Amino acid sequence: MDEVRRRGRPRDAGRDKAILDATRSALLRDGYAGLSMEKIATAAGVGKPTVYRRWPSKAALVGDAVLDSFLSDAPDALNPDRPPAEQLTGWYQAYATAAAEPCNAAMILALTAAASESPRDARSLYEQHSRAQHEAVVDCLRAGVQSGDFRSDADLNAVASALIGSVLYQLLTQTDTAVVVRTGNLLDILLAGLRAFGR
Repeated sequence: MDEVRRRGRPRDAGRDKAILDATRSALLRDGYAGLSMEKIATAAGVGKPTVYRRWPSKAALVGDAVLDSFLSDAPDALNPDRPPAEQLTGWYQAYATAAAEPCNAAMILALTAAASESPRDARSLYEQHSRAQHEAVVDCLRAGVQSGDFRSDADLNAVASALIGSVLYQLLTQTDTAVVVRTGNLLDILLAGLRAFGR
């Protein structure tokens, strides 16, 4: 058996794309609860084993479908050449606006539903799709502490969680237009509390 056969067939990028596209279409049409691996396989024109070979669970499949859409294009306005407060403001406004788009909102809510199915999937989804963004926000906040703009006693992880989590909360409880307004108000309050005395 040659080297290629020992390693198995390479993944077909076109087939992967068809599966991810079918997943997003199903999420927008039926929501997470109406999604099944069998439906995705049928819509993508592949067998169910093909889907399971690539994604061992529905949550993992949804995670990659979201990563391939909204999260891969998530706003990156954390420019180190700008003051930390301006970085946060630019990123947060862009993030809240993008998240409020109906298609993106559906993807984010589907990812939340996927994470709620099991602690193992929730941890995996966080590591793959959310951790990098959380750490980037914390790094920006830390730069603000080092520059003397932000208080040194602030819990930076808690602030990052509040910023990112507030967008999800608004998607769950408010209309799309309220997301941008309410998250902007929250940012003003957080920045006021973060500023070092005398700044």
